[in-house]
Amino acid sequence: MAAPPIQRVQIASFEHRNEPAPHVVYVIRVGMAGTSWEVQRRYSEFAALHAVITPPAPPAPLPPKNLAAHSLRLLRGIGGLFGASSGQHGMDEAAIEERRAGLELYLRAIVSARDDQWRLHPAFLKFLQVPNLEDFGADAASAHPTATQTDIAVRSDSTKPTRPFLPDPATLRPWSAKKPAVETNVTRPLSDAQLLQHQTDTQMRAQDAQAEQLAKILARQKQLGLAIHDELNEQTELLHHLTTDVQNTRTRMDQAQTRMARLE
Repeated sequence: MAAPPIQRVQIASFEHRNEPAPHVVYVIRVGMAGTSWEVQRRYSEFAALHAVITPPAPPAPLPPKNLAAHSLRLLRGIGGLFGASSGQHGMDEAAIEERRAGLELYLRAIVSARDDQWRLHPAFLKFLQVPNLEDFGADAASAHPTATQTDIAVRSDSTKPTRPFLPDPATLRPWSAKKPAVETNVTRPLSDAQLLQHQTDTQMRAQDAQAEQLAKILARQKQLGLAIHDELNEQTELLHHLTTDVQNTRTRMDQAQTRMARLE
């Protein structure tokens, strides 16, 4: 059964959880006409979704789970050599925030893509807990008693079961009311085909801006990775010098003990 179009998708925030094991959940806010809801997903669920809906790959890449964060954990693992800095927690938070931005870009690219194969995929709809068209029509009709006969025609029979990924009505809450779209001096003279092209171009520019933002994030992660690599090389060299000094000291102590034994 068809699903109503998604108008907005945003990863508003992320939360740390300790059960059943420490992990991070991302709070996804999904909006359609007159309603919205929140879905909480772990990164592993994003990865599972990506595996199901590919190939081909969606317009935006799925950001990697472990990059800078993994390197930071490695540094903390050898903290006995150089103590963990007080800013490492903040760097972890920054890495998670960058991943949140990348995941949001990933979802938005799917929703706004010209090709609808990803956003209409059953796995994607279930991932966002999107209601089907009949359930959505019934909810909308009950919220608007003055619905027309055409609106009533799309209502579902109340005896039909809902889809398993239908969000709990208790979790639904309306987004801030927005005024309906109005004609502008730019769109008024356009034909339907030209208006569609204008909207497409606008979306493409937005996607280009998001892709540029992701490129900056990846560049920062690369710089962080290179800095960590250089630091590890320096610590390895220090360990090598320390090992050499210890061996030289031990040799001199052995020689001194031998001389003392002769004097006795």
